[in-house]
Amino acid sequence: MFTLYATPLSANGRKVLALTHHLGLKPEVKLINVYKGEGRSPEYLAINPWGKIPTLVDGELKLWESNAILQYLSEAHGEFRLWSRDPKQRADISRWLFWESSHWQPAFTPVLAAFVGPLLVSQAARPAPVHLNWSNEGFQTVVKFLDSLLSQRPFIVGDALTLADFSVAGMMMYLRPARFPWEAFPHLSAWYERIEDLEAWKETADGPWKY
Repeated sequence: MFTLYATPLSANGRKVLALTHHLGLKPEVKLINVYKGEGRSPEYLAINPWGKIPTLVDGELKLWESNAILQYLSEAHGEFRLWSRDPKQRADISRWLFWESSHWQPAFTPVLAAFVGPLLVSQAARPAPVHLNWSNEGFQTVVKFLDSLLSQRPFIVGDALTLADFSVAGMMMYLRPARFPWEAFPHLSAWYERIEDLEAWKETADGPWKY
């Protein structure tokens, strides 16, 4: 089949692992705990020079960047499920993958860095209470935008689950342990509950994100 280097402790690792479960794929999974420095080993850097996860190896292809991996899995191994053969639909889904990496994830980082990083480095089973700045302007902009969009549709691109949902859901896994104010964003909350109900999401919960 193919090999995935990942960890479900990471948002980017989990979303790729969850997609393989959802598509019924059986890759060889090699766990790389980047929070313990395993991504900096010479062996791993030969596969991914950035030392990050996930990385997919399929024959001669060495592919990093989680959203590129989502697309590849669907096209090469998933018969385009959750993706599309139609160029307009595919562009719509792709738009959200770019949005996730350029807007969504960067907006989460300054808010969650004081919570997620120390927790994973310490390998604590449960998070210690910490005050997070949910009112951060950049964060508020993206969550309000997505909450409004999801008031009109059950999933990010429309009525059906797509790669866009797996991509955006990755960072969401940190919010419940971090005591995010869900009541302020009811449509975002309802959408993420639909993601949490997926067997693939349940199967890939691990560490402090397993609740």
